[in-house]
Amino acid sequence: MGEIDKKSFYESATQNILSQLNNMGLTSEDKRKAVFYTKLFREAFKYDEIKKHIFITPESKIWDLKYDSAGFCRVASITLAIIMGVKDWKLMCIGENDWDGKASHHYLKHIPSGKFFDITYDQFAFEGHQIPYDAGHEAIVGLSPNDMTMKFANTFDIDLLKILKNESKGK
Repeated sequence: MGEIDKKSFYESATQNILSQLNNMGLTSEDKRKAVFYTKLFREAFKYDEIKKHIFITPESKIWDLKYDSAGFCRVASITLAIIMGVKDWKLMCIGENDWDGKASHHYLKHIPSGKFFDITYDQFAFEGHQIPYDAGHEAIVGLSPNDMTMKFANTFDIDLLKILKNESKGK
């Protein structure tokens, strides 16, 4: 797929992802928040500076996976789940050996509606892979000060630990 085709596919996928939020039974405030962060994250996936910041580690050999949303599934899903509330949004994962995508993949399940929300599905869809969401399992949300998820959230000045702490206090 050429650069122009990738760009238009990406933009179309972004609109598809945003339209999914209409059918999840979200409150107007939660929908507004989900739309805002989905747009913000999808825009951020396009920038090489952000890719380098998130993915370059001492052991990494590459930082650009040749498609804008590639590699962001775990960090964006965890960040969005925490922002939206981990009581209502669960991190899901399908293992690399459990489907034809040849990589593990993370996405969210909105517990009240039972619907899946995948902010980076298009990293596989543009290669023709269908993600079997029902085959996934709940994944552990692990955070440490310098991991990729924290680096991703900090890019937007989002304090995930503070959000979790406030949620556990019922704020």
